[in-house]
Amino acid sequence: MRTGIFCVYENPLGDYRRCFDDQTALVKKAEALGFEEAWVAEHHFNPASASPSILPLLAYLAGVTSRIRIGSAAVLLAFRNPIQVAEDVATIDILSGGRFDFGVAKGGPFPAQNRHFHVDTNVSRDMTMESIELIERLFYEESVTFSGQYYSCEDVSLAPRPIQQPVPIYVATTTEATIRLAAERGYSVMGGSPFPLERLVRIVETYREASPDKDPKMTVARFYYAAPTREEAVAEALPFIARFADRVRGVFAAQNPQGPGIDTDTIVERSLIGSYCEVQDKIARLQELTGMHSLLLKPVSLDPQKWLTSLDDYAERIKPGLPS
Repeated sequence: MRTGIFCVYENPLGDYRRCFDDQTALVKKAEALGFEEAWVAEHHFNPASASPSILPLLAYLAGVTSRIRIGSAAVLLAFRNPIQVAEDVATIDILSGGRFDFGVAKGGPFPAQNRHFHVDTNVSRDMTMESIELIERLFYEESVTFSGQYYSCEDVSLAPRPIQQPVPIYVATTTEATIRLAAERGYSVMGGSPFPLERLVRIVETYREASPDKDPKMTVARFYYAAPTREEAVAEALPFIARFADRVRGVFAAQNPQGPGIDTDTIVERSLIGSYCEVQDKIARLQELTGMHSLLLKPVSLDPQKWLTSLDDYAERIKPGLPS
């Protein structure tokens, strides 16, 4: 199992420069500790999560690191021109020396995104999968002519081309049809921090049912904070978790006022939050049930300095006790 970090560019103070500096320091720390991966989320119109321009951020991280793989988690393809995305991804892959992992998604349950980008939620999934098809052809073919339902081009030759052949592609989804399509095309899959364990297991099962001979290379992101006792860990993590729960409740309530909410206890239970031994046990169970290829840690303190020390704790106190 590989270990990485999951970056959402928190900005609780409204200071974007500090936000970018703190996140860069976290990625550099992860690389110094031997973490294998660093992934960046794409969020729009959210001052508390300043990562809308995900590809420039990843290009910058490519330039300030040398070993750690960097990935998009995920590029929201329905909101972008696929030819431009292909050019940007190829450029980042070259700048990083072939260290780029290309994660994509259709966009989460945030209506403002679809409204402002003028994309109907009913077609965003189909747009995303068609966009990937075009991007892959641009990566590997000398000249591409494409005529789809949403995108078309004639005699396009990508310059530059990515170093990696192929570029690893990951799809962040819980939709059964999309999981099956990813399996058929040989893409890997990703699961987000709040996903319950049962949903992660079902993603893997669905993938393997669709393509028994392919490896889903499941990548799982999880909120994380460990301390000598569970009480200490929860106390440190709870302010972040409460902010996250409030935002998620607001989004879901706007779409379905009668629907179930999400509470802090549920999020804590689904997260890697607790004593060092408790976190070890949770990771071992995740690994056993999902066979995950990569675990991405999202430190959940509001203090950026504690993000760094939490990675030290993982490297020194947690990882050595995990199953090999």
